[in-house]
Amino acid sequence: MTAIGPPYRVPRRLVALVALPFVVTTAVVAAVQAGMRDRLPAELAVHFGPGGAADRFETPGRFLVTMAAMLLLGGAAWTVMAARSGRGGGSGTGVVAAVGWGLAAFLGAIAVLVLHLNAGAARADGLSLPLWHLGVAFAVGLAGGLLGYALVRKTVPDWPPSQDVTATERLDLPRQGRAGWARRTQSVPMLLGGFVMMAGALAPLVVSTMPWWAAIVLLLGGLLLVLMAQADVVVDRRGLTVRLSGLPWPRLSVPLDRVATARARPVNPLGEFGGWGYRVMPKRSGLIYRSGEALVVRRTGDGREFAVTVDDAGTAAALLNTLAERRPETR
Repeated sequence: MTAIGPPYRVPRRLVALVALPFVVTTAVVAAVQAGMRDRLPAELAVHFGPGGAADRFETPGRFLVTMAAMLLLGGAAWTVMAARSGRGGGSGTGVVAAVGWGLAAFLGAIAVLVLHLNAGAARADGLSLPLWHLGVAFAVGLAGGLLGYALVRKTVPDWPPSQDVTATERLDLPRQGRAGWARRTQSVPMLLGGFVMMAGALAPLVVSTMPWWAAIVLLLGGLLLVLMAQADVVVDRRGLTVRLSGLPWPRLSVPLDRVATARARPVNPLGEFGGWGYRVMPKRSGLIYRSGEALVVRRTGDGREFAVTVDDAGTAAALLNTLAERRPETR
């Protein structure tokens, strides 16, 4: 089989940038705690209830182990997710890296603020967390996210790989053998929204103003958004197949015998489809993650169009046209 537009190998520099903030933050928290060792009480106030009053306590050693495990294990999972999301060459990888920087910075700021709050206290049970500490942590997290995004753009400026969207409408393929094309596409706003929701589910770790069930709803809702935010687009001898990367349903397809023509063209989500996501209109349908380049297939019979926003749509359209023309029924 001839492979056209295969999944990309994510640059090692990009993978390292995703993992870096979690490792650095762990080291910073450990260094800060070591520097305050003589000023910390036997038990630290590590959780604060409504009104900011301390309601859970841990030894300094256990606090450090918990924070290190949260940062390092979470960072490892985040790095794997970033590597997987970048295999299709989409722009979501840089966003995953930036959000990872923001999350690591937020958790690190919370840990450092908790240590400073406990430093010098004879007993931790009378401590309370000022609300402005949370504002500082969110500001640090935002700054970390912006820094991460800037570093990704500077360190890996050619990612995702640029594509020639003016590909020919047909491909010169050998008569013998098979050909296939595959890419991954994603919605950056959906990814960001999902990550923000999952990050929000961590709030009960610090303050209990949010009930536990709300944290679970945020976590599951954020995970669902992330799973729905990416789709695999495949063109082969079966035609066009589009399936969500993280969910088994829905699976959208245009069989090869239903392909009249395929082309790459820019689409306007609001103007043509009335919004984003999976859209169904009187004369067209599609999986619309963003404005810009899309693979648009016109079906035989009813003439309806199906569109999916994806990079390198020109190659996909050219291959789909070639395969459709070579079917024995069309000769």
